[in-house]
Amino acid sequence: MPTENQNAEPAPSLASGHGLDAATWADFVTRLRHDCNGAGVKWHHTAAALFTVQTKRIDYGYEPDYAEGLVVCREDCSWFSPEEYWEDCDEEDQAELNARVQQDFECDFLELSVDDQWELIGELDDHTVTGWNKRWEIVNSHFTKDAAEAFIRRKQHDYGEMRVYVESQYYAWEFEAIKEAIIAGTLTYTPKVAA
Repeated sequence: MPTENQNAEPAPSLASGHGLDAATWADFVTRLRHDCNGAGVKWHHTAAALFTVQTKRIDYGYEPDYAEGLVVCREDCSWFSPEEYWEDCDEEDQAELNARVQQDFECDFLELSVDDQWELIGELDDHTVTGWNKRWEIVNSHFTKDAAEAFIRRKQHDYGEMRVYVESQYYAWEFEAIKEAIIAGTLTYTPKVAA
C-alpha cells in the first residue's frame, strides 16, 4: 500500500528545472555538499567533482585487429553480428545465403564459424565489414549527480545510451573557488528586489 509520501510531488529542485529561489538554492547547496564534501564522494572518489553526462558513440572504419568488434554496413543499416544480420534478412536473402554456403561448405549459413560468416558477408555486393570502437562523448556538465541524472531522464530519447561520468576539476581553480564559496556559505542566494 503506497504511503502518503510516495504520492507526493517531488520537492522543487534546480536539478529538475525549477526556478531559483531560497528553497531550490538550499536544496542545491545540500546536494552539492553531499556530492563534493559528504557521503557522495565515496561514489566517485574526488571532492573536485564535475558530473558530466556522456552519450555512447560508435565509430566505424577500424582495422579488425584494432577494433572492439566487427560490424556489417549496408546503406543506412548496420549489424554487429552475423546472427543479427541473418535475422534481419528476408526469407529470399536467407535462402540465397544458405545456397551459397551449401555449395562451398555443405552446411547452412548459421552452421559456419563466425569468422567464416563475417568473411562471406563481406564478399556480398554493397556490404562492408569493418571494425568499430566505442567512445563516450560529453553532452553537458553539472554541479551535482542529481542534476546529471535528471538530464538523462529528460533527454534519453534524444541521445540513446548515456551515463554520468565524474571529471576531476582539481585544477579548474575558478570552478573550485566558486563551488567552495557556495559550500562554505560565502556565496549565497539573495532574492531579486523588485524595482
